[in-house]
Amino acid sequence: MAVIQAFSFFLAAVVAQSTIGGLSGSHTDIPRWCGKPYQSGSPNYDPGGMLKPPTPSPTPMLYVQIEPRYSIYDSSETTGEFLVDASLSYTHGTPYRNATPSDDGGNVTVPFTVLEFDIRLEDSDQLLVSDGVAVNSSNNRLGFSFGDLQPRLTPYSVVLYGAPPASYANQSYTATTELWYLPAKNNGSTVKVDNLNGGLSVANNVSDYAFMPILPFGFYTSCSGYLNYSLANVSAYKDMGFNAINPVCAFADGDLGYLFDWMDETNLWYQYDMRGTFSNGLNVSQLTEQIPLVKDRSNLLSWYTADEPDGWQYALNQTRIAYDILKQEDPYHPTALVLNCDNYYFEEYSSGADYIMEDAYPIGIDPMYSRPWNTSCNETYGDCGCDDCIGDLRDVSNRLDDFFDYQLWLGQQEKPLWAVLQAFSGEGYWSRDPTPEETWAMMVLSFNHGAKGIMSWTFPTSETLGVAHGAMAKVATTSPVSTFLIGVPKPTGFSVPGNELLDVAYWVLDTQVLVGIVNLDYVAQNRTIVIDLPLATSSLVSQPWGSVNWAVGNGTLTAHGLAGLTTSFVVLDM
Repeated sequence: MAVIQAFSFFLAAVVAQSTIGGLSGSHTDIPRWCGKPYQSGSPNYDPGGMLKPPTPSPTPMLYVQIEPRYSIYDSSETTGEFLVDASLSYTHGTPYRNATPSDDGGNVTVPFTVLEFDIRLEDSDQLLVSDGVAVNSSNNRLGFSFGDLQPRLTPYSVVLYGAPPASYANQSYTATTELWYLPAKNNGSTVKVDNLNGGLSVANNVSDYAFMPILPFGFYTSCSGYLNYSLANVSAYKDMGFNAINPVCAFADGDLGYLFDWMDETNLWYQYDMRGTFSNGLNVSQLTEQIPLVKDRSNLLSWYTADEPDGWQYALNQTRIAYDILKQEDPYHPTALVLNCDNYYFEEYSSGADYIMEDAYPIGIDPMYSRPWNTSCNETYGDCGCDDCIGDLRDVSNRLDDFFDYQLWLGQQEKPLWAVLQAFSGEGYWSRDPTPEETWAMMVLSFNHGAKGIMSWTFPTSETLGVAHGAMAKVATTSPVSTFLIGVPKPTGFSVPGNELLDVAYWVLDTQVLVGIVNLDYVAQNRTIVIDLPLATSSLVSQPWGSVNWAVGNGTLTAHGLAGLTTSFVVLDM
């Protein structure tokens, strides 16, 4: 998982052209990372593949989008929801023209403020929803009944037909989506993505196949170096507070059924790691051979396909081909991958995932000079272990912000993001491990910037970092914190004047608010810190995380001094 996991791969002279399963692509004879030359003496050039903000329109457009509330439904459910956006955008959509109402007030030209629509199955024209939403609104929830809709293993094509109210000039808007309505399973697991709030819901024999929300928190974990030793090690890992794991091995590596049996036995949710099928071009036959061995296991959380495909420069269509195969063979589980690069063919590689992971590793690097390769690092040259990073904790939150921005630029419906955090050192790039305080800061930063899961690299880590991760896992995966983190679409961040090194965000749910606070200053601040919250609060309910003694009053949080790198979660009544 770390950037240089095997120097021999990078130093291989040539990796042959690949055309497996309809793929095309190659690695050149000059090893590159994120498209950049990084060996001393290699010529400098623009690697390409960089997204840029779209050129804005001079006038707003109406951008209509639709998707199901959940990535899949099954026949145990009688009702579902669609999410409808009718946003005004300067970069995406179709013309939003002024229109003249037919009334007795003369020629008064005003824009319409309501979009009326029908939502229908494309093939049969069956009506599912007839309603309207306000123009410039998003995440409108429209319920519907499955009625006589038949569950099946292929999706239904759905179309939204929208228009202004009848009194306005003729304008029309359409949007499409897919609705997965599957036969309910009574074996293995079923996992759905919440397209509104970004979390996952899981069902298996332990929950009696009722869906339960989960915030996955764990590690990529060595198989031969830890998990293969004993069932006791699997149990010990879970007892530390982790509810999820990514074993860095697969059935293609040998007879590992007993290992996955242990994880099923302890109800430990796992990403199934298929990185080996991408090591030299996508091995389609190996991919399809593994699916039936795993898809009906009780604690399969997701398929993890390409590990840093942008860094390894896999063919641009590889991740999508794998995604389509997995969706056809097993629509009951989402697919994930991790992107290593800051901005390198994001659209192409991320198209092969239902949720996207980032792995900026900023601790102990020199962001300007590559120690292993004796070269400088910039946008077009060099590999410093963390692509286009500044060697700061905020590299983690910046990467999450960037990935959200890229989806916005592309006009995509937002996919959830997870953070892969650094819990290691060495390999020529990272001079030291993170401290526990840095680790907790990266975790709260991740949540403050929208992460819906944590999967750190790599376990076993040091005992100190294992304990640090476990301590946060026990808080973040349980109520009340988990309820806010995966029960609200995105946190709202805000700045604190005079305290530029405070990162603060909040989540509002019903009549309560969760506030996440990170002090990014390594030096203690021996002065009173006042955070003016941009919403009214009345009293402190609890402080699930952190040792800062926060006082609440008049919509403020006040602390008399902050130690370096302190972190807090505070729950308040509104």
